[in-house]
Amino acid sequence: MYGEDKKIILSICIPCYGRVDYVRNTLKSIFIDNADVALDEYEVVISDNDPKQAIKQLAEEFKGYSNLKYYHTSCEGFMNSYYVLTYGNGEFLKLHNSQTLFKKGALRAIIDEIKKYRDSHALIFYTNGLLHKFKSKEYDTFNDFMYHLSYWSSWSNGFNIWKDDFKKLGDIKLNKLFPHTSIFLTQNNAKKYCINDVILFDVQRIPKRGGHNKFEAFTIEYPSLIDDCYKKGNIDERTKKHILKGIMCEFLPSLIFNKYIAKIETFESTGFKKNIKVYFPSYSYYLVLILSVFQPIRLSVRRLLSYIKS
Repeated sequence: MYGEDKKIILSICIPCYGRVDYVRNTLKSIFIDNADVALDEYEVVISDNDPKQAIKQLAEEFKGYSNLKYYHTSCEGFMNSYYVLTYGNGEFLKLHNSQTLFKKGALRAIIDEIKKYRDSHALIFYTNGLLHKFKSKEYDTFNDFMYHLSYWSSWSNGFNIWKDDFKKLGDIKLNKLFPHTSIFLTQNNAKKYCINDVILFDVQRIPKRGGHNKFEAFTIEYPSLIDDCYKKGNIDERTKKHILKGIMCEFLPSLIFNKYIAKIETFESTGFKKNIKVYFPSYSYYLVLILSVFQPIRLSVRRLLSYIKS
């Protein structure tokens, strides 16, 4: 049974807005596929900012799991990624995308890693094989950590923070599109840093995914956070350039490919040609267009490597 008197190790914090079937699958992957983990070791926290509260029905469907907590909040958009963390009571808060499934054994692996780093309070980030390293690696400095993490520091599903460190944040300015990254970049004085690139999750693909200007998010909003991190002296110029190069040569071409070539996403792109000039070289727009043509090759290699390792 889920005991209130026992300290919860992990809070899986899931911000939600609709997509009931996807969230249901995610909950099944936690409670059923990872049933070997005792309920009193972790909790699942849902923060629903949909006025219709469609997700609330899942609290009834999964009422047999006493460590599932449902909250409704009136915050807008991505700010739910912050508010869901405020509801977590575990030692370790993991932000988790609503459509991302836990592989069998993943929950136990994460909890064991939390126990390993309890004393050092290492800053841990999960990249799920996206770096093609497929293992955990420790870093001594925040700058080195950020260099190897590159633009994936923007990925909400990889974000984690210790509850004690979260409570110390105080009143900080949160970027409206990247509140979790705003928090993450304040954790630059950790004793140790760890990137876990083991494949722990499966992502449910959402057809025609869209809803905001993702091109502006990665030409203006996220680069502004990285630039501010550099100006504060938390990363050096080499790391800043490396992260921006990754956005320009990898991430933005994938957005172009998904929207205009494969037509599997519908993110808004208004102002892209103008916005890319703010933090990137003058030739960036045309380079991104050229590189987008080669995305099928890059994706095929990534899928092959992931398949081999999984």
